[in-house]
Amino acid sequence: MKEFVKKLTKKDDIIIFFVIFCISIGIALNLSIVAMDETWNFQSTYKMYNGYEIYKDFNVIITPLFFWCAEFLFHVFGANLAVFRISHCILMSIYYLVLYKVLKKLDIPKPISLLVILGFITIGFSEVISFPLIRTGFNYNQMAMLFVILGIYLLTSKRFHKNYILQAMLTVLAFWTKQTIGIYFGIANIIYLIISDNTKEEIIKKGIQYISLTVIGMLIFLLILYSNNSLYDFFNYTFGSIVEFADKNIAFEVNSLAFLLGITLLNIITSILVIKKKCFSREQEENIKRLLIFSIIFTLVAYPIFNQFHVILVISLSVINLVYVIYNLFKDFKESICEIVKVINWGCVIGLIIFSGYHLLQWQKSINSADYPYSWEEPFFGGIITQEEYQKNEMVIQYIQNNEKNVIVLSDKAVLYMVPLKRNNGDFDLPLRGNFGSQGEEGLIEKIKHIENTQFLIYNGEEKVVYQEVEKTKEYIKNTMEYVGKIDDFDIYE
Repeated sequence: MKEFVKKLTKKDDIIIFFVIFCISIGIALNLSIVAMDETWNFQSTYKMYNGYEIYKDFNVIITPLFFWCAEFLFHVFGANLAVFRISHCILMSIYYLVLYKVLKKLDIPKPISLLVILGFITIGFSEVISFPLIRTGFNYNQMAMLFVILGIYLLTSKRFHKNYILQAMLTVLAFWTKQTIGIYFGIANIIYLIISDNTKEEIIKKGIQYISLTVIGMLIFLLILYSNNSLYDFFNYTFGSIVEFADKNIAFEVNSLAFLLGITLLNIITSILVIKKKCFSREQEENIKRLLIFSIIFTLVAYPIFNQFHVILVISLSVINLVYVIYNLFKDFKESICEIVKVINWGCVIGLIIFSGYHLLQWQKSINSADYPYSWEEPFFGGIITQEEYQKNEMVIQYIQNNEKNVIVLSDKAVLYMVPLKRNNGDFDLPLRGNFGSQGEEGLIEKIKHIENTQFLIYNGEEKVVYQEVEKTKEYIKNTMEYVGKIDDFDIYE
């Protein structure tokens, strides 16, 4: 492990990390405060920072390592959006650095490896240059995939590729971060172990070692939850929500799904052809088989939401495998190709750093302006917001704060009001289908039936609501409660 850490801190790697961080920082900071994955994750972390317990007090359907780490960062550096976003930049810089090192470990030259990473950072579907993973914000998906990519790196290393103790540790960490990614990683590791070039005795020995250590890691995790009296709530939200989440939230962007299917099929066909034709050495074929297995398994991570973010996240292994195959087919031309790529890289890096620097200056100008509404101590410090949006949010916040009754904002926008108020309404603060445990939306309606002295705000504005909105619950409120007025874009029922 010391050797692994040493290799990760070489001068070349530090430069790559610094370049990626410089590209990321301006893009990640200069973003508006909107109700989306970033602010929902921020809300959960902020609740923990304020003393509420994950699973017991509010709904999270993901295993908790990301939230534990984010809460720790809040206690050390401050609990605001700026810290959250800078932490995201550090995570993404490490993530892309390890991807770069995987390419290097496959003997892809530095210039080509860097160009691939720059493509991962910038290219999206909605816009040619959209920074899809960076603009999504601090997220458990990237953190869990980092452990997976570290595992791939170790498997491509002659020194570590047979060390299933490390693979078990990374599998446990991936599972603790996002259960589905940990499970897929475990499945891919076992499949690869079975078809690897190990002897039957080695496969059995390493399989028992890997499974045993992974199970021990899971048991330790469950003991931690049990000691916090949150084991039942954990299972209820993380596994009890699976059926409803998968059934009610299937969605796809046509271009994203088409890209995923196209790249996956191309990856499979190309890999099978070169292995059958015996184009490469045994070691190269082993690398292709390894990457092929993991890339196919990890396409499942995109299900059930086939959007740009999920597709870009899971497609990296397929792209790396394709790059590896294509590079080795045209290896004889590597000198001339690398010279061209070096020029492209210099242009891309300089252009992207200037672009990021411009956004960083714009962000700094915004937060230093006289009319910027937030101070460092406030949770939304660092986020960009117009005076108009701020005044609208404050109107709702003041209404909630001054109301004798408890006010629940039954909308994905609840985060915009409950975070500044430091309030917690449990499931109601993230009312999205597939986030309510085993009882689903019916359970949420059942809770409403027993709530007293409460008003509900139902969004009725022009902005399109997210497809996961609880329309059935909103209709129940409209049909059984009394309409008493309107505040901003919300109808009030009690």
